[in-house]
Amino acid sequence: MGLVTPLRPFGSVDTFWNALCAGEDAILRMAAPMLDTGREWLMGGITTADSVRPEDKLCLITGAALEMAIRDARLEECGDAGLSIGTVLGNVLFKERRLLEKDGHDIAENGEREYLASVTPCLAGKYGMKGPQVTVSTACASGTDSIGIAARMIRAGKADVMIAGGVDVLSDFALLGFHALQALTDEKVRPFDKNRTGLALGEGAAFIVLESERHALLRNARLYGIIKGYASRSDAHHLTAPHREGRGLAEAVIAALSEARIDLHEVDYINAHGTGTIYNDLMETMAIKKVFGKTAYTIPISSTKSMLGHSFGATGVIEAICCLLSIKDKKIPPTINFSERDPECDLDYVPNISRLAMVKHAVSLSAGFGGQNAAIVVGEA
Repeated sequence: MGLVTPLRPFGSVDTFWNALCAGEDAILRMAAPMLDTGREWLMGGITTADSVRPEDKLCLITGAALEMAIRDARLEECGDAGLSIGTVLGNVLFKERRLLEKDGHDIAENGEREYLASVTPCLAGKYGMKGPQVTVSTACASGTDSIGIAARMIRAGKADVMIAGGVDVLSDFALLGFHALQALTDEKVRPFDKNRTGLALGEGAAFIVLESERHALLRNARLYGIIKGYASRSDAHHLTAPHREGRGLAEAVIAALSEARIDLHEVDYINAHGTGTIYNDLMETMAIKKVFGKTAYTIPISSTKSMLGHSFGATGVIEAICCLLSIKDKKIPPTINFSERDPECDLDYVPNISRLAMVKHAVSLSAGFGGQNAAIVVGEA
């Protein structure tokens, strides 16, 4: 696994994980990436060298996270590997730069980098990956779906190794769009708290290396866990609003658990989508209750977006990594900024302080615009 997030960016996975479990908040006030909006916004941004242009950040952080994952997996060569990447906006900053420039000819030669799918073939070409190549854009479920689709390809015998990831960077398009929807907070991000007022945008890149069991055993690979179940389901409800009772998300979790062949009481941790908006957190709580019934009250749930912000296509992969590390280290990261319980959000959200726990199975949840929902179940190797 490898990742670059606003929390200790360009450090090791262990450095990130220790900071996350310590409850460090990476969400700060910062200016919009390109436009002068006359204000600062709460966002989880990744600091780069002054010489790196905003529109080059996507390539920089994606390359760094992928290199980290390849090194961690000790892959000597990637020739037969496939690549699956989830992204919501691709490098939309190139389009924004074109709009801001009076003359776009100076970036015309790099125009292909604007397109949503360009990052996948570019990386496959750089590392000589000749396996299946997929770009996934299913709103904020993109990262989770990229993992699930990669796992499906391995199980179908289409590849022995798939590198699955997600990436998105901050952009004025996303910032002003979410501002228009009145979804952004101007306070702390407080998922599931009674006083939650919205989300903060974030950015990041994250990858995990998936292998067939046979391939992993042949090369004596170090294993973090097993992708045991995955499902994607639609709300079929609204372009931006979630179904109030979490219909699609609940059905995704039920299908993923069924594929994993585990009972409800065997789930030891849920990494929630947990954006901090009023309706998403309530919807997610209702979906979890719908699936787990009374057992829902015994399962620790946390939102790492309280520390990282919402990094779109990267968020599902980051959160899957958190689930795998929870299994490895038997530790659950907290939901920070939690101060007052909401009578309608009354589950165990691991408030403010990480927790030691015997985690053998964990579930990662993602929900996106258009009612796109995905769930992944991971277990001990």
